[in-house]
Amino acid sequence: MKIQLERNLRAYPHRLRCIACEHPFAGGRARILLRHQSGSFAGDVCTGCLQLGISHIQGQLKARAVALFKQPLSDGSSPSPHKKALELWELATSPLVMPPFYYWWWQRLTIFAAETQDLKLVRRTLRDLRSHKSTLPTITFLTEEPHIGKDN
Repeated sequence: MKIQLERNLRAYPHRLRCIACEHPFAGGRARILLRHQSGSFAGDVCTGCLQLGISHIQGQLKARAVALFKQPLSDGSSPSPHKKALELWELATSPLVMPPFYYWWWQRLTIFAAETQDLKLVRRTLRDLRSHKSTLPTITFLTEEPHIGKDN
């Protein structure tokens, strides 16, 4: 498994749930993702768990898996808690790769550059809209002298 930083494409903040500690947190400009070696998405990781390190993340995943294994089997729940527990146990026991500092720095720089390009595009579009303002038709009311009481 590996931890990866990616640009969050949503323009507004949204709620995410950490795969390790299960606490909800607000998504920012970047997302910290936990991925399988194949590249498939496993879940989001909060900055608190990331700061505590790999052993903390794996310990949290193991604790969640054990708690799910203790739940009784039931036919009605989908996906079954035992299947989810197996997935979490696999995540917890496979080696986890934390990227080096320069990877984080490069990804943050890439995200900043992409946001700067988006901002330039928005500014250019606004400037073009202002310069191509369509003139609305003007309504002119003609004032005539009243004809009341006058003979023509």
